[in-house]
Amino acid sequence: MNSYMVVDASVTLKWALDDEESVDQAVGLRNTALSAGLELVAPSLWLYEVINGLVGAVRRGLIAQEAAEQALAHLLVLGIRLADPPAERVYQLALGVGLAAYDAAYLALAETLGVSFWTGDRILYDRARAKSEFVHWIGDFSQPA
Repeated sequence: MNSYMVVDASVTLKWALDDEESVDQAVGLRNTALSAGLELVAPSLWLYEVINGLVGAVRRGLIAQEAAEQALAHLLVLGIRLADPPAERVYQLALGVGLAAYDAAYLALAETLGVSFWTGDRILYDRARAKSEFVHWIGDFSQPA
C-alpha cells in the first residue's frame, strides 16, 4: 500500500517560482516526501491551477515563457497523482470551513485518504487548521534530522 501526501498548487508552484515565501520549506517537503517513497497526490484541478500560476508569472514578468514551460514539464515528470475526492464532502467542507470549493477539494482529498495536506495558502490554512488535523502550513515544515 502506498503512502500519500496531498500538496496544493501554492506549494508546488514554489518549486518553480523561487521568488515566493517558504521556498526552502517547499523544496524540503518535496525532497523528503520523494526520498521517503511518499506519493504526492492532488485533485485534478491542481493541474489547471499550476498552469494558471505559471501563466500569471509569465504575464507579470516574473519568469520567462521558456522557463515556465520547463517548470511545467518538471512538475509533470514528478508524477503527482491526480485523484478527486467525493463531491459531497467538498461541498460540506466548503460551507463548513468557509473555503472556496477548489480549496476544499484538497482538504477533502487529504481527509478521504487520511493523510497530511500541505498548503502555502494562508487563508485556506487559517480557516481549516482549527477544524482539520490534516492541514499543515508549508512555512512550518522542517526537514527530519
